[in-house]
Amino acid sequence: MRKIFLACPYSHADKDVVHGRFLACNKVAAQIIEAGHVVFSQVSMSHPVNLELQKTEKANIGKLWAPVDAVFLDMMQELIILDLEGWDKSAGIQREIEFYKARGQRVSLWSDVESEFA
Repeated sequence: MRKIFLACPYSHADKDVVHGRFLACNKVAAQIIEAGHVVFSQVSMSHPVNLELQKTEKANIGKLWAPVDAVFLDMMQELIILDLEGWDKSAGIQREIEFYKARGQRVSLWSDVESEFA
């Protein structure tokens, strides 16, 4: 059983794009779970909570999640990046890539490994 941290670009000026990314993450997370693996889908967890944040400015949401993400980054054994438009420009995803590569753990794009979860 693989332990996967699922990363995805999240922030965008258009709230419909943000919601679409949330839905895409949920679909991939479901596919990984149905294949018998463990997944932490960061966007799946954080998006509903972000909608309820009342005291945090939008620009500071990433900082708020950093310590939460650190716990899950440490618990999982590999990173899969849902390579939607903008993934390669995400500072958060770049930090996650560096984290897993520094530990010698697998880093993959979803488009390269999707067939492993069919």
